[in-house]
Order: sequence, then structure tokens, then C-alpha cells
Amino acid sequence: MSRYPSKVDHPAQQYYNPNLTAAEERALLRRNYLVLMTGQAALGLIGADMLGIAVEGRLDAVVLHFAITTRTAAIEEDIDDIAFGLRAFLAGGPEQHSPIISRVHAGRPDATWPGRSHTLLYLAKPQGE
Repeated sequence: MSRYPSKVDHPAQQYYNPNLTAAEERALLRRNYLVLMTGQAALGLIGADMLGIAVEGRLDAVVLHFAITTRTAAIEEDIDDIAFGLRAFLAGGPEQHSPIISRVHAGRPDATWPGRSHTLLYLAKPQGE
């Protein structure tokens, strides 16, 4: 007998709209999984030059969108470390063969940032506010 009182295959289903199709539920679970794993990979690596991180789960890849102040060796290393960490967290799971692509935008995470239309993991408060 399940420890969950409802007739659901996954405990997260209780929070989803009951009118979602099975495919829509799987897509939400995947998105949440990728965002959570990216957050774990980014722990300790988000510095003052990191303005935003967004996660895009494509069918053929996971794309990490970064908005940064300027390209420096330190920020490039942090981005590489986040992608490497994400690969490690995804190892052995359903996304273990998904390529991880990093897209870097030097500038504010405004409407011109391609990551803005994807799931936001981190967004820095604009300076002066």
C-alpha cells in the first residue's frame, strides 16, 4: 500500500491541474527535475557577475541560459563548473545522455536575453533597487 493517500503515480501529481494530459505532466516533472538539478549544480557558484540563470529543457538537449555582467575567465569557469555539476547530477538518471549546452548573454537579463522566455532559476535584483 502506498503511503500517499490519493491514486497518483507520483506524489507531485497532487499539485498539478487535474486536466493535464499524461504528456503535460511528464513535461512538468522533467522541467522541475532539470531546474532542481541545475540549482544544486549552481550552489556556491553564483557571484556578483551572474545576473540570471534560466533552464530550457529541449527534447534533444538541456540548455542553460546565463546572463552575466561581462565575460571574464572567472565567470567562464563558474559557467563550466555549473554545466559539469549538472552532468554529474544527471548521471544515471533519465537525462544522462542529454547534451548540456551553455548560452551566455553579456548584459542585463531583460527582454533581449533569450533565457527570459524559459524557466528562471536565478535572477539578480537590479542594482540601485
